[in-house]
Amino acid sequence: MKVVAEAKIAGHLAYEVLDFQDYIKPNDPAGRVMARDELGGRIEMRGVSFRYPSRPDLTILDNFSGVFEAGKTTALVGPSGCGKSTIIQLLERFYDPSHGEVLIDGHNIKSLNLRAFR
Repeated sequence: MKVVAEAKIAGHLAYEVLDFQDYIKPNDPAGRVMARDELGGRIEMRGVSFRYPSRPDLTILDNFSGVFEAGKTTALVGPSGCGKSTIIQLLERFYDPSHGEVLIDGHNIKSLNLRAFR
């Protein structure tokens, strides 16, 4: 019976993954398409808070703000789980922050055409 119960739980979790509807649509034609020569590369994060959808009980970023200037090398350092990879994933728009905004050259990345941006 233990094995059957574990299989039911695993099956339920598998169906949750299969049924998940992503709210970020990479092939959506909406949004501004910026030419490469329009992008200077200044990245700014303002008051960004984030929790992974699969771990809503764990806050990864809490009101994070930072500026990454174009043409300058910036290192993200810290212990495992402090949000380094999450910052990159938010920049690439694999996720959207629950609060705050991610800007590139003053443009919120949510307003950009995702396929062209990536």
